[in-house]
Parts: sequence; structure tokens; C-alpha cells
Amino acid sequence: MGNDLVELIITAAWCMWYNRNKTRLGSTRQTYHEIIHKARSILDDFQLAHPAQPLFKEQADPRWIPLSHPWYKVNIDAAIFSDLHTIGIGVIICDHEGSVIAALSKHLPLPLGPLEAEAKVADEAVSFAWDVRVREVIFETNSKVVSNALRGTITPQVSVMDIIGGTLHRLQAFRRTQFQHVNQEANQVAHTLARHAKGISEFVTWIEESPPFLEPLVFREAM
Repeated sequence: MGNDLVELIITAAWCMWYNRNKTRLGSTRQTYHEIIHKARSILDDFQLAHPAQPLFKEQADPRWIPLSHPWYKVNIDAAIFSDLHTIGIGVIICDHEGSVIAALSKHLPLPLGPLEAEAKVADEAVSFAWDVRVREVIFETNSKVVSNALRGTITPQVSVMDIIGGTLHRLQAFRRTQFQHVNQEANQVAHTLARHAKGISEFVTWIEESPPFLEPLVFREAM
């Protein structure tokens, strides 16, 4: 029996115990399907907050690593604004030389959890990359769960299964794509764009230029 299944069984048992106690106080009894869904959500949030230590040492150097022509790199990140019950999306597209091709900062009125927000930004990034007309793309995210789901190495959790399925369908239109996991330090530009979205009403895009507030970060990565 795998560790993931054991963790799910233990969490589901706790949810059943909690639900039974709530029922005694007058709350509505949850179905077994609802309890399993709740258990998966708890595990997803825990794993995002406490990522497992990798068996290999991740590349901690945030500097730009040149790509082969005609590949483009798309870094993505999400920010959760709990006080507003909204999320921010950050996407930056660079060519094989590291030049900024396009950037997106978008504010969405969606009260999503960490995993759902990261899945949403991946979907938005794929659409944005298509609109910018790049067709050979390496997407980089610091969400290992979303990266693995889009690479097909794990089955998506129930809460993001539909959006991951839609993203995979859109990816089929590209000539070549890859999804890679990077640590937060190597994803600072996209993270800054996601945080920037809190101060805008809908979205802002930059085409063939770097947002002025990102220039120090972009310059540091290129060194």
C-alpha cells in the first residue's frame, strides 16, 4: 500500500470522525463522496504548504539558462489575496536569448485554494502563450503537483481535474511543449507579476518589453 493511499485513508478517517461529531451537534451528515473529497483537499493543501524534500538537489541558481532556438520559456505563478477572496496571476515569456517577449499580470475574482490557483494560472498561461503566437514552449512553475499532472506522471486531484483536462487539450495545438518544476527562487519574476495583480482591476499585458518594476529582477536573472 503506497504512502499516498495511507495518508488519504488516515485523513478520511479523521474527516469521518469530525463529521460524526458535527452531526451530533445538528450539522448535516456528509456523504462518503463528500468526505473523500474533503480529505483530498486537506492533503493537497498540506502538501503544498509542506513539500516533500526531493531525492535530488534542485537547481537553486535563478540565473537564465539559454534555450535552443526556437524554444520559448514561460514562467508562471499565482498569488492568493485572502483579504479580497481573489487571486493574482503572473506570466512572463522570454525567448531563447532571455529577452522578454510578453508579460501578463491578471487579477481574478476567484476564491481559490493554493492548488486550484496554481492550476488556473497554468491554464491562463497556456492561453496567453498561444495568443502571443509562440509554439515551442517550456512552461516553468513552482507547483510540483500541477507540473506533474500536466506531464502526465500523476493523476490530477478531483478539485483540479477539469481545469487540468482543459489545459492538456489546449496544449495539443502547440508544436512542442514541456512542463518543468522550478523552486521559488528561480520563479521570482512571475511571482512579482502575480503579486502586482492585487493593485489592478482586471489585467495588464506588456508586449516586447519588460515592465519597469521587473527590470532589476530580469537583469539579475540574465547575469
